[in-house]
Amino acid sequence: MTTLCVTGANARYFITTLAFLEGLTGRFPLERVRVCDFGLTDGQRDYLRAAGLLLDRPKILPADAHPYLCKGHLSEYCSGEAWDSLLWLDADMMVGALDLAMAERLAEELRVGGKALALTGTVDRMTVGRMMEELRNGGHYVSPAERLLGGRGVDLGMPYLSSGLMLWVSRGLLAQWAMTCRGVEQHALWEQNVLNALVLPDPACVEVLDARLWQVYDAPLADVTMPDPRDRHDFVLDGRSVMAVHASSRKGHHLDADLALNFGEHVLKGYLRTFANPALQQQHLRHLAAAVTRNRAALAEIGVLQPR
Repeated sequence: MTTLCVTGANARYFITTLAFLEGLTGRFPLERVRVCDFGLTDGQRDYLRAAGLLLDRPKILPADAHPYLCKGHLSEYCSGEAWDSLLWLDADMMVGALDLAMAERLAEELRVGGKALALTGTVDRMTVGRMMEELRNGGHYVSPAERLLGGRGVDLGMPYLSSGLMLWVSRGLLAQWAMTCRGVEQHALWEQNVLNALVLPDPACVEVLDARLWQVYDAPLADVTMPDPRDRHDFVLDGRSVMAVHASSRKGHHLDADLALNFGEHVLKGYLRTFANPALQQQHLRHLAAAVTRNRAALAEIGVLQPR
């Protein structure tokens, strides 16, 4: 069985992605990891290509494609890769208990159960209808999603599904996701809404995972602890070791930070999406520092590290 662990990044998210990749150490072999080019700079591409990590932007996507549309085209990014199961993780995550063996066990369960993919619901068990209402009330454009959901007969009382963490075992549905995204106008949570519209008419094709175990984000992030600071993957919520934490929130539980960190004769300047929870933030910064320290020369060559 070949499992591929994939994320995606544009130029702004490159530093965040460095921390993400470092956090996979000891959990996923580097040869099983890839980064989709959602709009990287030439230097950032060169760096990832040299590490054997880069998945180039498919020709079917325009150069200015929105990251949401890029993410919906995982089938195209991974078309040249050998995989039996495809694990997607957003780049502003840190993995905890989740590792290759666990992903492969879940993938086998999906195959035995005749399912196409596994993903989480929302941490607050939001329904499709409530999600559309909250987006609309927040001033976001969601008419294309509402038309698509209505046209496919989706029950608005069903749980809304997140695309932050996904484990795919079906190439067919993955390809259908890309095709459907291309036919829907850009809007808030574009690719995620399209995925809900695709799978919710046939809920038996999906394994819905507990977000408080598999993908902790938003308000529950404040309650995550690290009982053993020496264990960089030991994130605990509700007395359980969680699979991954995600620096995403509507309620102030993540930070959009502009960094200026000194590394010897160089300084790292740029954007980092990180956690408000001090323990998680410190671990995230440790991941970043380790990645930058080990790859200092290469990062200086592409201008991510600048002379002080």
